[in-house]
Amino acid sequence: MKKLILTTLLSTATIIAFSNTAAAAPTIANNQTIADDEFDLDLNSEYAQKPINDPLESFNRAVFSFNDVVDDFLLEPVAIGYTTVMPKWGQKRVSNFLSNLGEPVNLVNSTLQAKDQSAFTALWRFIINSTFGLLGTFDAASEIGLAKKPESFGETLYVWGVEESPYLVLPILGPSTLRDGVGFGVDYALNPFNYNTVIDSDERYIIAAARIVDTRARLLPTTDKLDEIALDRYVTYRSSYLQNFEKSANE
Repeated sequence: MKKLILTTLLSTATIIAFSNTAAAAPTIANNQTIADDEFDLDLNSEYAQKPINDPLESFNRAVFSFNDVVDDFLLEPVAIGYTTVMPKWGQKRVSNFLSNLGEPVNLVNSTLQAKDQSAFTALWRFIINSTFGLLGTFDAASEIGLAKKPESFGETLYVWGVEESPYLVLPILGPSTLRDGVGFGVDYALNPFNYNTVIDSDERYIIAAARIVDTRARLLPTTDKLDEIALDRYVTYRSSYLQNFEKSANE
């Protein structure tokens, strides 16, 4: 029972960190453009001009506020402590290792989307980084031109024609849509590193905890920037999630 509770807490906290920040980019004043390693937002782009499908806005705003509290009192303080103690090179090694564990999911989704080049890249990235990259701690594949291209099952559904889906903020899980919520569950099932037959439970707890801290730490500069310039934080995250998802799915 204790392990089940721990797994649930780690998994949900990971999703908060990823969903509430990784896709984040602001609706901002004065038509500014923001770009960094985590997002690239241009309010004049074709993706930013599309109407928002958010029939559950009142519910979504309430859940968004709840998730903000969790981030303010748990995730952000831990991430700040991590970046203070861990040197930059160490943070990079952790990020690379965790990123490499997602390549099997990128491979499957690229194949389902008939993106042969992306599938080839994902396969060889995993092989090269797991060996020459010392279990993925070094991104050796990028050094030879095999840049990472994340692919999710939510994007697979989009490519298959499920384009329209209401925006939905889930408790703990954060910004999503009905389509992408289903996609997240499938991605979790597709990842072999989520099963005890590949790695044992204790290792999975450590990986989950590391992913929480790593994700939130990488996004500290981004969220600080958003807080300074966003006119409406809810609209900011909603716009960015939908815009960046569609942009990624069409690349």
